[in-house]
Amino acid sequence: MRKYLFAALGLLSLGLASAAEAAPVLSFRVYDDNNLVGGLSTSSTNGSLTAGGATPHFNVSATAFGAPFVAEPSLLAQTTTISASEGFFGTHTIRVEFSQTGLSSSSAGGLLALLATTFTSNFLVNGENVDSVTLTSYVDNGNGAFARTTQIATQTYTDGPTNASPPILADVALTNALFSETVVITATFTDRFAGLQSSAQIVRVPEPASLALLGSALLGFGFVRGARRRK
Repeated sequence: MRKYLFAALGLLSLGLASAAEAAPVLSFRVYDDNNLVGGLSTSSTNGSLTAGGATPHFNVSATAFGAPFVAEPSLLAQTTTISASEGFFGTHTIRVEFSQTGLSSSSAGGLLALLATTFTSNFLVNGENVDSVTLTSYVDNGNGAFARTTQIATQTYTDGPTNASPPILADVALTNALFSETVVITATFTDRFAGLQSSAQIVRVPEPASLALLGSALLGFGFVRGARRRK
């Protein structure tokens, strides 16, 4: 009897360990001209993260949310503010990355269904000194932190005080029970005295919405076929 009890306890401990390993982790890091700024890298397991500081050419602050603060598999790179530092001369590029690992899928081996990504970028100060801002979202079947295996969506902004994208939808195929998501914000400044604020959100589209989209597509297809027949 004791043998079976110990075996059961062993299996339970393994299960708890696996659950702990699978807990989502939200991470943040910054590159200045492709050089990692190690002092700004940080991570969180409570689904809420505030980070930032100074790089050789920029000042950056960021707020992000993930599981369990928000429902899986949402990754909300809510507010990222970037400004050129006083010592900025020439052209320099900053890359801000957010990643969430340990997201679970009940449909491994198939489609996660639709993920929607929305991007926003506001040129706060001297937008003409910002060459471009590109926001991109990714998913990784290998559950790697900051992995950019499969692109979900991307959007580039070059001017204007306020730019927001409509939701960009993508089907994501999963092969493992755990996966990760990553958001990358890349901005190139051509002069100092410039600043911007960007955000990116990855959310799962509820099934009714997915069905509605499919229904609309089928309805449109039927309308086109009917029009062709009438001709």
